[in-house]
Amino acid sequence: MPWRVNERAPTAGMKTTSYADNVVVLTAVRNAGADEALLANTEDELCEATSANVFVVVDDELLTPPLTSGCLPGVTRALVLASECGAEEADLDYEVLGEATEVFLTSSLRGIQPVRSIDGRDLGEVPGRRTAEATEAYAALLPGVG
Repeated sequence: MPWRVNERAPTAGMKTTSYADNVVVLTAVRNAGADEALLANTEDELCEATSANVFVVVDDELLTPPLTSGCLPGVTRALVLASECGAEEADLDYEVLGEATEVFLTSSLRGIQPVRSIDGRDLGEVPGRRTAEATEAYAALLPGVG
């Protein structure tokens, strides 16, 4: 997508009442035949999806962009980071999506949602091992679920 998240905006990392930018991006993505967009910030670093946080697996490491990337501080993201799945924050060039072996999205509504493909590149078995581990560790933190 040609649009970027401005990690330096005064509202960066804040939930505001205006999701107009995200609606425009999501409409464009769906018109192109995709379900979701993974957005970069102005530094060409991976940031977030239009309505979710993003985690990637590279060299068996489970990583998510830090809040300084401009992503929202999602509750589910925080729980995955606090769980025992070994997820860590890392500055990630947007190109990391080309080498990621697993990708999943997190949000309060989605929980943990595995990504099947990125720009037509099949990510293999879904959920992958690290995604399944994160899902189990996240569920263990939820009362009455784990």
